[in-house]
Amino acid sequence: MDSESLNPVAVTAGVIVIILFALVSVNIFESVPVIGPFAGGIVAGVIAGKGLINGGKAGLLAGLIGAVLVSLDFMANLGVLRTTLSPLPAITGVLFLVAALFYFSIIAFLGGATGGKLRGK
Repeated sequence: MDSESLNPVAVTAGVIVIILFALVSVNIFESVPVIGPFAGGIVAGVIAGKGLINGGKAGLLAGLIGAVLVSLDFMANLGVLRTTLSPLPAITGVLFLVAALFYFSIIAFLGGATGGKLRGK
């Protein structure tokens, strides 16, 4: 990804939306974040604009950063995901990180591409 086509404000906004959706889905609905990566990807894609690919890039990066933050929260047992998943061995944290990286990045990329296409040329 080259620096001129990647908008850091779009990525940051996407990550914030992903984290907010994770907080709401875990604390209110007591479920694993499902729609957050797509919503964060759409926000990143709309802010990045410039078409399908640039929106997808912004969504992908927002999804990766969001997955790392949510997984670190899970592994550190800080509270956002503590109520959702029962205490399991440490290997579960690593497996959750790997699964979250794939899930968040793919879904956020699709959301970013959608947002980029909505606003793009």
